[in-house]
Amino acid sequence: MQVEFDVKMDARSLSGFVIYHNYMRPGGVIGLILSVVAIVSLIIRWADWTSVQRCLLIALALLFLVFQPLMLLKKANDQLNSDAFKYPMHYRFDENGFEISQGDKSEAYVYTDIRKPVFHKKVMYLYMTTVSALIIPKSRCESDYDTIKEMVKSGRAR
Repeated sequence: MQVEFDVKMDARSLSGFVIYHNYMRPGGVIGLILSVVAIVSLIIRWADWTSVQRCLLIALALLFLVFQPLMLLKKANDQLNSDAFKYPMHYRFDENGFEISQGDKSEAYVYTDIRKPVFHKKVMYLYMTTVSALIIPKSRCESDYDTIKEMVKSGRAR
């Protein structure tokens, strides 16, 4: 069986990936934990902190809960406006592997080339390296999403 579809990257899909990728790494998790600890410390021991310490704890909490996500969304928006996402990518999956083409460029892969697949309800990320992934929104391949998911899983198991 062969499945083909096009993906024109949208802001929601790319932003979702950038947020997921950054917050699922050790640095992102540590940042979230530090922010939560700062908020809890502020609430529990408000009277024990000086105004300078309170400001520092508020800044620490805001750093990972507000500022970093905003910077990541800006980064995703900048990437979306780059040449790499200007034109849609065409995907073709079959039992042996998959091919990605954009314009006159084309690359073929076998499923074992995928470093790590991540399947969510509305999107799949196929990590080809530790920092880059193919983002495949379910909305772009609708009824074939589960078929592609099974092809990836069975192809990696070989």
